[in-house]
Amino acid sequence: MPDTVTPTSDLLPRLRAVLGEGAVLSDPDSLTFFGQDVHSIGAPLLAVIRPVSRETLVGALKLLHQLGVAVVPRGGGMSYSNGYLADSPGAVLVDTGGLDRIIEINADDMYVVAEAGTTWAALDAALAPLGLRTPFWGPFSGIRATLGGTMSQNAVTYGTGTFGTAVDSLLGLEVALADGSVLRTGSWAQANSVPFFRHYGPDLTGLFSGDAGAMGIKMAVALRLIRRRPINTGISFGFQTFDQLLGAMAAVAREGVASEAFGLDPFLQKQRLGMGDLKSDLKMLLAVGRAGRGPIESLWQMAKIVIAGRGFLDGINYSAHYTVDASDRDEERSMLRRIRAAAEPFGREIENSMPTLVRAYPFPPLNHILGPKGERWVPVHGILPFSRVAAFRADLDALYARHAAEMTRHKILAAAMFSTIATNGFLYELAFYWEDERAALHDRILEPDAAKNLPRYPANPDGAALMRQLKQECVALYAKHGAAHLQVGRLYPVTDAMNPMTREVLGAVKAKVDGTGLMNPGALGL
Repeated sequence: MPDTVTPTSDLLPRLRAVLGEGAVLSDPDSLTFFGQDVHSIGAPLLAVIRPVSRETLVGALKLLHQLGVAVVPRGGGMSYSNGYLADSPGAVLVDTGGLDRIIEINADDMYVVAEAGTTWAALDAALAPLGLRTPFWGPFSGIRATLGGTMSQNAVTYGTGTFGTAVDSLLGLEVALADGSVLRTGSWAQANSVPFFRHYGPDLTGLFSGDAGAMGIKMAVALRLIRRRPINTGISFGFQTFDQLLGAMAAVAREGVASEAFGLDPFLQKQRLGMGDLKSDLKMLLAVGRAGRGPIESLWQMAKIVIAGRGFLDGINYSAHYTVDASDRDEERSMLRRIRAAAEPFGREIENSMPTLVRAYPFPPLNHILGPKGERWVPVHGILPFSRVAAFRADLDALYARHAAEMTRHKILAAAMFSTIATNGFLYELAFYWEDERAALHDRILEPDAAKNLPRYPANPDGAALMRQLKQECVALYAKHGAAHLQVGRLYPVTDAMNPMTREVLGAVKAKVDGTGLMNPGALGL
């Protein structure tokens, strides 16, 4: 049975004894910052702990379990689905950012092991000089997003077009359970093996990935390695209608040659081209120059972008952007030929400035957590089979029509971004913007120059209430069309719609690894 010690009088000193004085935060600013995500604010936290070793994390979990204190794990903190927001007051949040060692890069056996708080940007920087990378090598937010947080949430972006989501690159996990027990998965679980292979018996790695931290806290992650291909090229297309964009993106996805594929609607095209200032533009342009294959090609790429300016999408309603990674010029030409053959029946090729910039500067500062005019921003997404996208979009248009007057009155704008996942998934990501006050998270994450150039707005409770309603209605609409989701957290109804036996088995696993229900209670609907 848990002790009856009063947490506020006894817990914090005992945590400091285990973790060290600086690893336990209880000041109001820290509790406020860590107690919110991009969109919402959770129940008040008792404390935030930031262990700097896996051993001290295990010790802290044993103590918290003994005292009956709920634990909420957090990675980079850039989600919006309440994944690390406490359900009720008095939880302790575990910030895994202090676990940031790269443990092993094995170029012979082609795997890497890193602690869960390592960012994707840091991992990629360590692998690049060796000519290596992971198949999936990070989300747009990789400057802050951590390996452990990503494996708990799952994610897409770099490498997704050919290699799928983040968890598709996983080989194994080291996980601390609620009571401080430690398990490993895949071949890593074997006494005389190493984390080189995932599927040795039932796939336990899968049970602990995409789990929103409900099953345990990732302490270390093992990922597959591949050779980094020396040639990278972008190619872009413009379309007049969404149906043309969808047709092209589906056709290109089926070719399986684009490393990344993303599309923008008219609003996001203008936003992406309108954001930034001279300083950030120059930073990105210099990144393009550094990424070139030599001084002549670097200058040529920079000149093309300058000449195209921000008007290369004039007259284009929708755009799709692709990158390919090739071993040599022949492979590059073959890949581009296949993309052109798939996309050209639907639209026309345009300047490739956008994929060139994205790849040259893959992990930019996260100034997009606010809109271009300082508005609040929140995304909502779903992954659909290509055959169901049109019906979903028709229902979405009807939803927007029903709320048009209210959205206009409260200045809520809706946009969308699109990605393809391997050959079989279409990610339809909505983005909403509305005028409202900033949260502490925005002030902490925005670059100072970006923050001072954006206006502030007063609190807008009516607009925020409508935004919450729209968010829930969109989630229900995705469920109606059978969508899957990343970063499930407490937002997406993964367990509500499950086959009953599937839910029962998942609940049994949860009961085994977290019998007292103290590990991220409420995540996944468990």
